[in-house]
Amino acid sequence: MSGSAQFTAHKYLEEIAETTIGTDNLFCEENNKEVRNTCGELFSDMCRVFGVQGAKNMCPKTLNKHCVSKAQMAEFLFTAVYLLDHCCLPLMSSATCQLATLQEEKIEDQKRIIQLQLDLISKKNEELGEVSKSVEAGLKSYSSALQQSCTKALSPSNIAAAVKSVTKEEDRSKELVLFGVTEEAGERVTSVVTKVLEQINEKPQVKQCRRIGKSNTGAARPIIFSVRSSDIVYQILKKSKQLRDIEGFKTIYISPNR
Repeated sequence: MSGSAQFTAHKYLEEIAETTIGTDNLFCEENNKEVRNTCGELFSDMCRVFGVQGAKNMCPKTLNKHCVSKAQMAEFLFTAVYLLDHCCLPLMSSATCQLATLQEEKIEDQKRIIQLQLDLISKKNEELGEVSKSVEAGLKSYSSALQQSCTKALSPSNIAAAVKSVTKEEDRSKELVLFGVTEEAGERVTSVVTKVLEQINEKPQVKQCRRIGKSNTGAARPIIFSVRSSDIVYQILKKSKQLRDIEGFKTIYISPNR
């Protein structure tokens, strides 16, 4: 019990004592590694002396060995206290301070991010406001131009002209022109047209039959006539090619009034 110590504190603390580890509460990775290695060496020697398997198996009962001298116990205890007081506790304090600083910096960063987001939203709102004003002004301008255009387009004279144009176009769609029919004095033009149409088995009601153009001896003027609908016009035009095969009507042909 009163024998000398096999493992002295000097063995463990020689390198640590020569540095500033723990004196300024600053620890670099190399310092942390050195402290861990020293603790590992201390625990390994204690396990060997006390006959335990690993530091986790150390307890008052396993450490109360009569075979271990007081001097050795004192060296182990001093080394452990030194490491705890000069290294481990300062290291924990430093880590706590650094963690607190990091948390404060994170909070400040979050505040700056939030402020930037608010500034961005405010800027976008301003831009949207400008766009809204531009669109509103454009719509007013377009509305005014459209109103003026519609007022002009819907004037009585323009409406009358449009109706007249449509009516004229619709009337022309019901008209046909007959070419190559010999012109005779005192003829009944309606009967002439009816006779030609009967050759292709068409008997529509014809009206407004008349010769067009100036009378010229030796040249038969075309005959223009109208029927009830454009469908009848289509039917007559479709069958008009049959006239080519009918004796006395081979030189007669029918076309739409364009």
